[in-house]
Amino acid sequence: MQSLSADPASPPAATDADRLRARLNRVVPVAVDLDRPRHDEAPPRRRQPATAGGRGFRLGWVGWLAIECAAAVLILGAVIAWPPVEACRDQERKTGFYTGDSLNKCIRRGIAARIDWADQRLKMAIRGSGR
Repeated sequence: MQSLSADPASPPAATDADRLRARLNRVVPVAVDLDRPRHDEAPPRRRQPATAGGRGFRLGWVGWLAIECAAAVLILGAVIAWPPVEACRDQERKTGFYTGDSLNKCIRRGIAARIDWADQRLKMAIRGSGR
C-alpha cells in the first residue's frame, strides 16, 4: 500500500510497474500506428535489384523453366549420343571402317539405333505389353 504524501502538489511515488513502463517507453514508443504513414520521416527507399549490386541473379519462373528444359535436353542428348560416339571411336582405333563408311556415318547409325530402341521401349511401356 502506498503512503500519501502530505503535500498535495507533489507527484505520487512511482511503483515498480510505473518505473518499468517508463523504461520501456524510452526503448519502444508506446503506440505506433504502422498503417498510418508518418510525415516526419522520409518515404521508404525502394530496394535495388540484386543485379545492381552484383550479389545475385533474378529470373522469373518462365526463364527458370526454359533453363530447366534446356538442361534436360542437354542431359538426354548426352545420354543418347555418348555410347555410340565412344563405340565408333573405339572401332576406328582398333579395326577401322569398311569402304564407304566413316566415323560420322557410324555415329549417326548408332544414335538412330538408340533412338529406335528407346521409342520401341516407350511404346511397349505405354501399351503394357511385354509383361
